[in-house]
Amino acid sequence: MHNRSGIRGLQKTPRRYTAAMRHSSENLLIVEDDPEMRDLLRKVLEKEGYRVGVACDGPEALATLNRARFDLVVTDMLMPHDGGLELLAAIQRVHATIPVIIVTAFGDWQSYSRALELGAAAFISKPLRMSELLAAVHNALAGRGAAASS
Repeated sequence: MHNRSGIRGLQKTPRRYTAAMRHSSENLLIVEDDPEMRDLLRKVLEKEGYRVGVACDGPEALATLNRARFDLVVTDMLMPHDGGLELLAAIQRVHATIPVIIVTAFGDWQSYSRALELGAAAFISKPLRMSELLAAVHNALAGRGAAASS
């Protein structure tokens, strides 16, 4: 049996391009106080090939960000201790290159404009459409790469 290179006996197996290959080097941190939502977000993002860490509130998220490298944070807006906007402000002070996506069930114009003013990469209202979240994650990471290379 010949493969394309003409070497007898070797079968060249086509490599399938999967989401896991596409995102295998990108680390995301999910900050969500609701364990069911946190687990759902983790599973969806892992299925897309991202490596995912989780935190249940702002202080835990900041401690996690200080221990490991993350490329993006997805955070709920209303949580015990520090809310999403407070966490966003803290991340901008200490880890300014990490994009932050805010997710909320209580999105009003003031919160939206404040999040963008603080530097949020996206502001997504619940009920969450996973396609919208995945698009926001992709766009935020693409923007981060463009900013890092310029």
